[in-house]
Amino acid sequence: MDAGKVYQKTSALLEEYLEDLGMAVPAGPLRAMGELTRGIVRTGSVQLTNAARLFADTPAHLAHAVKRISEHLLDDGWSHQSWAAAVLAEQVRHIEADSLIPIDATELAKPYAKHMQYQCIIRDASRPGDPLLPGYWCWGAYQWQAEQDILAPLMLRPYSTRQPHFLSENDQWRRYLRALCQATGGKGIWLHDRGADRPEIFSELLDLKVRWIVRVREDRPLIGPNGSTGPAGVWADWALLHQPERGHAVTCPVRLAGLPARPFRGQEQLWLVVPTYRFANGDRWVLLTCGLIDQRVGPRQVRHDYALRWRAEDGKRFLGQLWHVERFLTRSFVALERMLHCAVAAGGFLAMLQRDWPELAQLLQAEVVYWNKPVKVPGYRLARGIIGAAMQHGPLPVLVNA
Repeated sequence: MDAGKVYQKTSALLEEYLEDLGMAVPAGPLRAMGELTRGIVRTGSVQLTNAARLFADTPAHLAHAVKRISEHLLDDGWSHQSWAAAVLAEQVRHIEADSLIPIDATELAKPYAKHMQYQCIIRDASRPGDPLLPGYWCWGAYQWQAEQDILAPLMLRPYSTRQPHFLSENDQWRRYLRALCQATGGKGIWLHDRGADRPEIFSELLDLKVRWIVRVREDRPLIGPNGSTGPAGVWADWALLHQPERGHAVTCPVRLAGLPARPFRGQEQLWLVVPTYRFANGDRWVLLTCGLIDQRVGPRQVRHDYALRWRAEDGKRFLGQLWHVERFLTRSFVALERMLHCAVAAGGFLAMLQRDWPELAQLLQAEVVYWNKPVKVPGYRLARGIIGAAMQHGPLPVLVNA
């Protein structure tokens, strides 16, 4: 199969994928969402001008297409909830009982923004010194399929402290966790960093009765085996001294201080998992887990699963470095929400290619030249291959600010 046929086959599969999600329609907002999704896949950009260049023939046609897509993105009269639910349902369709779901929040920084709707102040950890900048927060959940090297976004949900009906960040996170649980049926192993080490989040996770691993702070109050309350770091040291090692880690039964014990499939016990080693900087993991220890999973598997939480960081780098998600130009918050749904749909298409068409995915990746530089972010070569094929064999001219 030559490069031109690879492009044609990829285009046909993309059209089938969009049709299944209701985005292959001749008019209306779903048409605009389909056009933006095609643009993200084929241009690596969320900018409307680049998406419209896929089909606009003249400058006047381009200006009209950009205006039309923008109006649909901004349309307050269209409720996009059923479409967003369909996009989420497609992404979670392949989640199994032991699938890994890294969860992490990121920032959408807009350092020069002045008039964007509901913009708030964020701390941009991607810049030196972690400066405070205008922008939005974004809660993200991903699926990591290690056997096929597939990292796909499941949910990307923006939020702002200035949006209507905003109560707190914990309230927003609880809503997203409930939506993820409803969509997945509670399946998967949810992996959180210390950002989820909050009583409100623990309470929600226990109510949802899902399996999870959270890295906790060492000063997190926990009730140990003898019924006394102490910091997680103290119980970690106690476990290293008194508990038998299994898989380069020890376990200790604990409960959360200040929260009532709640059953999980007949088990009321949470477990602290502590590796027997420290990292080069002297740091260590203190992991709190529910529903895993002695449920066919031991401490070795827990620490191994948590190590793969860093795939969420890879997912954020992919969205930022390849698809330039931070370069959105719309001023409407609802338009930002819809753009991120399109990014999730685009990520689902890449995952579908890797999962169902591995030979085609390999051919696309072979089109990319990297000067022998290793690429660590999963899906990066595949996405670059699609963009390269579109530039060589499709109607795509030179992109603008992509």
